[in-house]
Amino acid sequence: MPESLWVCEVKEFGPLIVSIDAEGNNIFEENKIEFNKKKEEPYELISKQVRFIN
Repeated sequence: MPESLWVCEVKEFGPLIVSIDAEGNNIFEENKIEFNKKKEEPYELISKQVRFIN
């Protein structure tokens, strides 16, 4: 049993992003994996043109 109960009234609360759902899926981690897959090709192209990028 809680020792206290807080009631808050909030206006304009959102929009919100649910990053972890009830099944444990994490949208930020999934997007990070997809981004890392897609960045390799442009990175190779740019690094050939700009030689100081390692």
